[in-house]
Amino acid sequence: MSREENTKTICEAFAYYDRTGMQEFLEQKAEEGWLLVRKTFAGEWEFERTEPKKLRYAITYLPQFSNEDEFIVSCGKEEYLEICAASGWQFACAYKNMVFFYNEEENPLPLETDPEAELQLIHKSVLKSKLPVNITCLAICAAAVISLIFFDTTAKTFTLALCVMFMISLYIFLDFYAYLRWRKKALAAAATGEFSNTNISDKLVSGLFIGGTLLCYGVIFAELIATKDWNTLGRMIAVSVVMALNGFFVKLKKKTKSTRKKHIITFASVLIYIAVIAAVVVLTELL
Repeated sequence: MSREENTKTICEAFAYYDRTGMQEFLEQKAEEGWLLVRKTFAGEWEFERTEPKKLRYAITYLPQFSNEDEFIVSCGKEEYLEICAASGWQFACAYKNMVFFYNEEENPLPLETDPEAELQLIHKSVLKSKLPVNITCLAICAAAVISLIFFDTTAKTFTLALCVMFMISLYIFLDFYAYLRWRKKALAAAATGEFSNTNISDKLVSGLFIGGTLLCYGVIFAELIATKDWNTLGRMIAVSVVMALNGFFVKLKKKTKSTRKKHIITFASVLIYIAVIAAVVVLTELL
């Protein structure tokens, strides 16, 4: 069997603090016969083929490290991993200041025993890893808008760019706001000695983002209709439909455990995307 058949790379995005969602994802892959060996910045998870087995995954946050390289070369790494191995937790990989472990026992001893201490580690890690990136993105958005104000000459381009920058900024703010809302609930639970799940959807944050996105799309569509730019309008509609369908197919694949059915869904989704794009192209040409 070739190396390509023994390895697999999957792109699956999770919130940085969503240890529950990541653990469930990795455990499902283990049952399918794939063992985690690496995680990359682009949201890619690299796996190696193994015997299908029921593993338990755990993630620890170590804010004293800025990235995985610092952890790998740290002088206390071996001792730390030996302590974890004594409870059956085997090192899988490290990413930023997160360390991934797996355990073959059905009910292993937890790595973290104090929910308040774990929340402190998660909070420090989020601030160290996410906050600088978010601030940088907001600064880039602000710089882009300022440059457009001084150098752009077309109202349509300015409107489109402004809406895009607004959506990026809105996502950054709401992403961090969702974390703070979750942390408040998690702290209340930790005070009673309970660990909180991290993959709980926030309906308020989702509603605000959807509302902001629809507002931007309305402004963009109104501008394109006013300027009678049917080609750009058609492309925007095609992208919107494909994005909505993609969200539907992603949720459908997550609910499906059969690998064969997932492949069928992927194939069907590609055909539908092509059909949508082709239909929009034909319609815009007719206009």
